Amino acid sequence: MGISDRFKDDKKKSRKTEKAEKIEKKIDKKVEKKSAYPSHVQADLDMLEDIECMVLNKIAYTPVWFEFTGKEQRKLIKDYLNARLALPENAALVLTEDEKDAFVTKILASV
Repeated sequence: MGISDRFKDDKKKSRKTEKAEKIEKKIDKKVEKKSAYPSHVQADLDMLEDIECMVLNKIAYTPVWFEFTGKEQRKLIKDYLNARLALPENAALVLTEDEKDAFVTKILASV
């Protein structure tokens, strides 16, 4: 084994280390994202994220979305959220009015 072979191994190890660090960062981001939600919603986080995606898709495919006033947009999002929460498959997900308002605010901030 020559000196150049030893350096090749070090480069491979450093690449593996970089990949591991990237994976750890992604995991940390997921943990941070989960901690942003109330503790009683943690178990149903996937359902809430699915509803978020549905709302954002609905907004994206509504050509007149920006013609609505801010108040109308808030009402439409909240009505859609309430309709989704009323479905039997989402019955386990219970949000307070403050949490619903925070959800709407988060959606509007990301649009």
